[in-house]
Amino acid sequence: MRSLKLFLLVSLFFFQTVFSQYFWTEQVTGVTGNLTSVSNIDGTNAWVCGSNGVVIKTSNSGYNWSNLSGGGLPSNISLVNIFGINSTTALTAGYISSNSYVYRTSNSGVNWQLVFTQPGGFINGIWMQSTLNGFMQGDPVGNRWSIFRTTNGGVNWDSSGQFLAQSNGELGWNNSVWGISNNIWFGTDKSRIYFSSTGSPPWVQQSTGVNANIYSIWLNPTNMQVGYASGDSLSKTTNSGNNWLLTPSIGTGAITGFTGINGTINYWYTRSNTNIYFSNVGGPFSTQYTAPAGNFNHLASARSGFIGGPGAIYGVRTNGGISRLNFMVEGVTIISNEIPASFKLHQNFPNPFNAQTTFKFEAPRLNTYSSGDVRGGFVRLITYNALGQEVGSLVNEVLQPGKYKVEWSGNDLASGIYFYRLLVTDPNTGNIIHSDSKKMVMIK
Repeated sequence: MRSLKLFLLVSLFFFQTVFSQYFWTEQVTGVTGNLTSVSNIDGTNAWVCGSNGVVIKTSNSGYNWSNLSGGGLPSNISLVNIFGINSTTALTAGYISSNSYVYRTSNSGVNWQLVFTQPGGFINGIWMQSTLNGFMQGDPVGNRWSIFRTTNGGVNWDSSGQFLAQSNGELGWNNSVWGISNNIWFGTDKSRIYFSSTGSPPWVQQSTGVNANIYSIWLNPTNMQVGYASGDSLSKTTNSGNNWLLTPSIGTGAITGFTGINGTINYWYTRSNTNIYFSNVGGPFSTQYTAPAGNFNHLASARSGFIGGPGAIYGVRTNGGISRLNFMVEGVTIISNEIPASFKLHQNFPNPFNAQTTFKFEAPRLNTYSSGDVRGGFVRLITYNALGQEVGSLVNEVLQPGKYKVEWSGNDLASGIYFYRLLVTDPNTGNIIHSDSKKMVMIK
């Protein structure tokens, strides 16, 4: 397993430069109404909410979505934000008329319990700082911001000691809350961001100067100095929000979502149109993807545990559409987009080899592929020693049809006979559709 650990460490170390193959795919959910918010836990697990009490969830990187509406959620509630704590527990906030409500599930959305209500309120965002401790922010009521805390996973909420006065009639925006560890930011409609290092008073006012509305905030969890605030325009900080400066952006319409992938300098944003805009290694933005219909409301990358594959980012739209970003780490290199007729695992080269060798394999389109299904198989390329013990996991993701190569180093392994196996399962059914193994010899 030391090779696997080394592979992951190298992959993470070079994350900011190894992204090479991005592609967006449309998800099939059966939902056609307005989707307003997405909480992307780890790429595999994500929660989405929307109008008419709709909540949907994926537990397999977007290949299937479960409709979790009902079960205690009123059909006439407009849900405006959601936070998935894990694959079974989530909180979602919405409103009916002039009253705000928060519902919680702890059994994967089968049942929802009302845990909070506020007459005349509007909850903009929930952010859990841990499994038990969390923060909730809403528009001011009675000239004070609606700020609440929980210490039991969102079952109970308390505003004691959380006073923050409303300034100049300011209001907030749903999905404008962002957190890193205990640090919390939230946006307003008055060019202002509020920041607290604990999610409780004292709060520091950060001025963007040029953004009248702050719809989305994102700071890099692995480098909290760098972040973006978006709304009517785009602002950037390089000192955790102490200063914000206008930065160039393209497209028309309000910037409804901004995100990046942890540990990288690659960024994405959406406007209230069908486009997704992308900046590679901190360069200028360009249009990367155009959805078939519906305007984007929100965009979210995986908060933790993501190292490659499908589900890096989900974007939700006004017509029930969901776009999913997939990528492959450069260690897996596509040789050709030509679609092979069948699976094929080539003999590694060189063989015998001195510590380093290259594997090549071919992956066709799935025979079971139909409209709404993923086209490529879930591919695993695994190396074993002569005892059958796994010593490396080189590929562990869905790959689009094509021809690929993978570099492998056995520097930390002894000379001897090893084996490598190509194992492919159908991500739409979970069935094994191909398996092949070959022998190789390492001589140092």
